[in-house]
Amino acid sequence: METKTSINDVSAPGNSILETGTENSRLEGQLPSGENIVTSNEEPFECDLRRLAKPQSDEISLTAAPIIEVIDVKKSYFLGGVEVPILHDINLKVQEGEFLAIMGPSGSGKSTLMNLIGFLDRPTEGKIIIKGLDINKLSDKEVARLRGLEIGFIFQTFNLIPRLTALENVELPTYANSRSGVNTHERAKELLRLVGLEDRMHHKPGELSGGQSQRVAIARALINDPAILLADEPTGNLDSKTGCEILNIFKKLNEDGRTIVMITHDPEIAGYADRIVFLKDGIIQSNAE
Repeated sequence: METKTSINDVSAPGNSILETGTENSRLEGQLPSGENIVTSNEEPFECDLRRLAKPQSDEISLTAAPIIEVIDVKKSYFLGGVEVPILHDINLKVQEGEFLAIMGPSGSGKSTLMNLIGFLDRPTEGKIIIKGLDINKLSDKEVARLRGLEIGFIFQTFNLIPRLTALENVELPTYANSRSGVNTHERAKELLRLVGLEDRMHHKPGELSGGQSQRVAIARALINDPAILLADEPTGNLDSKTGCEILNIFKKLNEDGRTIVMITHDPEIAGYADRIVFLKDGIIQSNAE
């Protein structure tokens, strides 16, 4: 059956509308509370990466339409006229509110799959559907709007702009896409407070630690209140303690209703998710609950 959803009907969790300059009903009161974010002023905590399964009462419906659907996807690149296949017949569904980890060795296609889900690239064959919208049926402008308002990206290398302050880095995505009725400058400051960086807002990336930089990246990913967070090895450049703090933030975001897809090669970190997908040689090997 073909999807009839309009681009204007897509929203983040809640009733916000995917369109530059629209209302966002989740702006207030839905972010992780400040007391749950570990800051540099708090006592060191013991971090246990083993995460208990969500209770059955948690409303991740397996019968509802998935928020992310990957259907028969193949991806190849052409180098010197030679086709190099990366992904083969990938099929994957992610439910709204799910925390999914994608595991696999280097070169398995994990980051390529994340880039496809995040519309940073298009599949060679197959479909990728986000909230009922098929990327193959969208214009470049519609894809950019969908990506800008509904998907937040967090990378291993942070990808902050060196000449901008932390506050300016967080605000950056709103220059292309934003929701009406939102004071993006004040929201950026509030997000930095929530990730424990109120006193570092006006510092540039070169003046921040790795953990602080990743917190800025998380705040930036949340600036447009996206439904989905895509994290590619988000703790890969961090020490164990700082990595635990970042995962603690992810846990709170997921508990507040965000769908999270996290790429990792570390089984301990993957065990933090609700479900694990194993990718090898561009093929999904198995799913682990």
